[in-house]
Amino acid sequence: MAIVSHRRLEKRLHTLIENRTVFTLEKSELNLFETYQACTSVELKFHEPIVATMIQGKKVMYLAQNHPFDFFPNQSLVLPANEPMRIDFPEASFNTPTRCLALAISPDLISAVAADLNERFPKTDNNTWQLHYNQFYLGSDPRITQTISQLVQIFIDDEPAKDVLATLKLRELLVRMMQTQARSLLLQESKQWLNQNRLAVAIDYIKTHLHERICIEDLCKKSCMSRQHFFRSFKQELGLTPIEFINRMRIERAKELLAQPGISVSEVCFRSGFSSTAYFDRVFKQAVGLCPKQYQQMMKSVAHQRT
Repeated sequence: MAIVSHRRLEKRLHTLIENRTVFTLEKSELNLFETYQACTSVELKFHEPIVATMIQGKKVMYLAQNHPFDFFPNQSLVLPANEPMRIDFPEASFNTPTRCLALAISPDLISAVAADLNERFPKTDNNTWQLHYNQFYLGSDPRITQTISQLVQIFIDDEPAKDVLATLKLRELLVRMMQTQARSLLLQESKQWLNQNRLAVAIDYIKTHLHERICIEDLCKKSCMSRQHFFRSFKQELGLTPIEFINRMRIERAKELLAQPGISVSEVCFRSGFSSTAYFDRVFKQAVGLCPKQYQQMMKSVAHQRT
């Protein structure tokens, strides 16, 4: 996570397990948790909805009725108020502590942002803007990560107008989270939404034709929208343009293929739907931070360590 230096957040160490540093503003509270020794079954609960983001290390999270899952750097999740958490820290040590941010947000602000979106930017097909706590996992969305990083900077800066700045940035974060949840829902359940959401028709087509040339005009026709309406609705509701969305899906497909042994980068390029290896290299490096060959070598190294 591209975040401010930890030294600027650091305070006196009170405990080795979930040592907490707190920054409080009018509509939110930023909590930095650091754990300096391996431990299990640490319980935690907040009285307001939170967005949690990993900075360093690994946690194993146990949430309500969900199966335990690993929580890694740059990944985020959103939880309702008073949601009990149980956490394992299998890799924490004094030299390599586990670090996590938990951003508590006023429920009134969450409701106000959703109401504002529903009034000013209503979704297609009578769907509504809202934050879905059952879709708690937000993944590694770079825009969410970047917005949280900017929020952290606002919290720690000595800025007289920080409450105003933080509220504006919190509103942005909430919109991005709702857009991320909308993308995830339509990706996972596109076929179930085909008769209820015109964007689901486009997404289902993209999913099943990812390895082929995808014509935007065809997506507009399948969604029964003009090109202008389609682009505006797609960007507004899902937070990405259609081209950005297609490229993001193709990058995910490429990452899966690059983890397989004995496959060439050029084969991955064309099987992922890219028509040019140069364009594939550029888009992949932009999204992942490594070129495809470097990512492939990293995955080989990881697989070798596991054997």
